[in-house]
Amino acid sequence: MDEILEYSYELYRISDSFLIYANNKDIDMDRQRPPYERNEKDNSRDLSNPEFSFKYTESGGITSRYLLVSYNSKTNVLTSSSDVTGSNITQKQPSESDEQELREVVRENEFFKTRTDYPPEKEDENLTAYTLTITVGDNAHTAGWTDASKDMPDAIIKIVNGIKRIVSKEKIV
Repeated sequence: MDEILEYSYELYRISDSFLIYANNKDIDMDRQRPPYERNEKDNSRDLSNPEFSFKYTESGGITSRYLLVSYNSKTNVLTSSSDVTGSNITQKQPSESDEQELREVVRENEFFKTRTDYPPEKEDENLTAYTLTITVGDNAHTAGWTDASKDMPDAIIKIVNGIKRIVSKEKIV
């Protein structure tokens, strides 16, 4: 399967004075296999489910770390990169049960009801910034926070932990 990678740049507003500029690689959807061919292990996947995707990023901090984890049910590809340039990229097809687990943790924790911004009480250049964007069907929502944000809902933490559990299980980071 040939893949064409293209760059996209996004500016994330974490608070009035805290911005993140992230370079992300996305897969060109026109060159991917059709959904009915996407998972050679199990072609019986229920295609009536709405499209589901997410993009989770961690950046900054004292060590200037960067992590991007994304998934799109249309391509059934889980992608991670630990380099802001996208030169260190890993892709895998998660199992159907992993995808269902991610969908369920989003549904159970009502991500779409969370705020978009959880700023820190005090600005600090050593903070790590996080963003999570989830799309289900035509609904999309983004939340941003730092490691010093106050009043973070458990819902976001549970979703991020679910993503990290799948990424660890699939060994893509």
